[in-house]
Amino acid sequence: MLSEEVKKDIFVIVESLGFSVYDIECTTKKITVYIDKPGGVTINDCELASRNISALLDVKDPFVNSYVLEVSSPGINRKLKTVEHFKAALGKKCLIHTHFPVNNSNSFSGILQSVEEDGVVIGNTKIEFDNIKKARIDEI
Repeated sequence: MLSEEVKKDIFVIVESLGFSVYDIECTTKKITVYIDKPGGVTINDCELASRNISALLDVKDPFVNSYVLEVSSPGINRKLKTVEHFKAALGKKCLIHTHFPVNNSNSFSGILQSVEEDGVVIGNTKIEFDNIKKARIDEI
């Protein structure tokens, strides 16, 4: 896992390049950094960010063994993990899976209607943030 210090350094580097960090996923062998910018991310953007993040990781050396660094856009069907992600997805078709049933269902597909203090409303169903297992935009 990446330390909070390394994650903060990745945010600083990516933002200095004119992008934002949408998410960072990390396993024992792979770091995936999702970057974003208005108008979308190009492959050249990913390459530029990758080179700079790689230089940081060479210095910080956060892993004992070898690892793979992947820099990507979050994609059209991006995962929704934070309140900010849900707010950016307002009005879009989304797919949400819950830990526990709501109205006898664990899966909801529909337009994200609102983001409230404690949850979201998809279609006519309110789902609390604590009950969201996975969520993503479902545009395709």
